[in-house]
Amino acid sequence: MNESFDELNHLLFGLPYNYEDKNNYDHHDWVIKTYFDRMYNDHRFLDVVDHIVHKRGYSTDGAYCHFACEYDGFLDDMIFKEGVFFAIGYPPEKEDEIVVSEETCFHYVRLACEKYLKVHPEDLASVSNLLSKMQMS
Repeated sequence: MNESFDELNHLLFGLPYNYEDKNNYDHHDWVIKTYFDRMYNDHRFLDVVDHIVHKRGYSTDGAYCHFACEYDGFLDDMIFKEGVFFAIGYPPEKEDEIVVSEETCFHYVRLACEKYLKVHPEDLASVSNLLSKMQMS
């Protein structure tokens, strides 16, 4: 079996992430990109986008997204009143967690959708419908 990493793992953003890019939001966008890559690789991408555009988090072991005031017992030491929490890893370390504004979250949703549509143009209507529901507070 000589399959490459890329053949085994389906990623939207791809590796390596540029940790040093000064244009990254707080130099932590790799956490958000990893979240979307994980959800895409797990074949959950459209379901995740549906949750996020309705301001509901979506998590799986090792990849977490929670909107402010969503509490399911996971975030015992991190209650926040605004923004969107992303984390990767099981359990995530502090450097693998980030809280961003809804605006930043939705920026990455749009970016991930653009990348998704390059691979799945047949889903244009579904993605467009989901993105049309995205509203800022």
